Amino acid sequence: MLNFLTRSPRFLVIGISATMFVVLAMFNLGSWFFLKRMERHLDAELSQRLTSVARLSARLLESERIADFYDRGDVLSVKVFAEPTLNSVRESVALQNIFLIDRDLRALASTGQLFTLGQEISYLRDDSLLIARAWSGETVASAVHTIEDSRFKTAYAPVRNALREVSMVVVIEANAAFFEIIDFFLRTIIIGGLISFAVLIVFGVLLSVAIGLFLRTEASLRRAERLASMGQMAATVAHEIRNPLGIIKSTADVLKSRYDKKDQPDELFEFIPSEVRRLNRLVGDFLAFARDRELKLERTDLTQTVQEALTMIRREHPKNAETIQFDGHAAALSVSHDGDAMIQVLLNLLMNSLEATEGRRAIRVSLSPTEDRGKKMALLEVADEGPGLPAAPEKVFEPFFTTKARGSGLGLAVCKQIVERHRGKIIAKSEKGKGTTMRIYLPME
Repeated sequence: MLNFLTRSPRFLVIGISATMFVVLAMFNLGSWFFLKRMERHLDAELSQRLTSVARLSARLLESERIADFYDRGDVLSVKVFAEPTLNSVRESVALQNIFLIDRDLRALASTGQLFTLGQEISYLRDDSLLIARAWSGETVASAVHTIEDSRFKTAYAPVRNALREVSMVVVIEANAAFFEIIDFFLRTIIIGGLISFAVLIVFGVLLSVAIGLFLRTEASLRRAERLASMGQMAATVAHEIRNPLGIIKSTADVLKSRYDKKDQPDELFEFIPSEVRRLNRLVGDFLAFARDRELKLERTDLTQTVQEALTMIRREHPKNAETIQFDGHAAALSVSHDGDAMIQVLLNLLMNSLEATEGRRAIRVSLSPTEDRGKKMALLEVADEGPGLPAAPEKVFEPFFTTKARGSGLGLAVCKQIVERHRGKIIAKSEKGKGTTMRIYLPME
């Protein structure tokens, strides 16, 4: 599992997020379809109930010969004799309204004095097709209507006369407020789905950050283990190598004093001490990278530390160092730092710039206060006009990465290690053919 996380953390986050997305989508869709199915079932049940009541009401009215009054033109008798029956049915089955209409949608009788005799009920025109079917002798129910935020469902049944002809239509309206509850749950599912997907996105981001932190922690632990092993190895190697190197250098100096002719100097006598110094630097790089030297952080002027490093590089390389220009800050920059460690960092960067420019192009060192993410920082820059970095800027800080035939590949790695232990950061900026800039940010607070 750990190897899988290391190889493909992004795919792991995508896989977990996709799985949760599918589960949430299935849950929300399942709930949606369940409520929709319940809504259709309730609608069908209500339609069946209303048509049954409408058919029963029509039969009661037919049994009382109400249609015969209408056929004789006695609409007042229709109202007088039909309304008690309609009121009785309404109270028995807890309906909203029951009324009779003619072909012109005018009220003949109604429960609770809902309509006056002969009043046209205009909203029934929306169900004109259903009413036409009722006049043809069919008992039908409408869809759910919404008028003034009230929901109701209507059924129509024909009322026949003695000749079995349809003379009027009985209309039954029932409250359908329970559909609002279903709509509420449907809206809740939609809103809950959107919220859950938003939470899922946040969870994916947090999971990605957590996995990234886990991988960085694991990488730090591995690096610490590797450095511990390297520290033990480097200490042993340094002890075993430096003693013979000291003997070789001393022997070379003795041979030079005995056999080197001042009038005809032999360059071979300089070759051995030069290689001894190079080996000593390599061993020193290994030791500096492998062991965590305790830093002595003191709040002092960083400008003075930079000037000390420039003095040392100019003393060691008097000819090439003439191209180095220092642009310091007018006021003192008080920064908590280890002077010797920062001098080591600056010397390493300056040596790299000198080798890149071969001492023929300008190298600019600058120091100034700045801000990074709202924090006061000291910015130390070393910029050259060399050919640029041969690889991606972030890659040059990796241990043992080098393009030099005689380099250890640990110089910039040591610099990065020292800067980060100062709670700072080092960034490389480079462009092919235009040079390289190394930027060091150190906290001033």
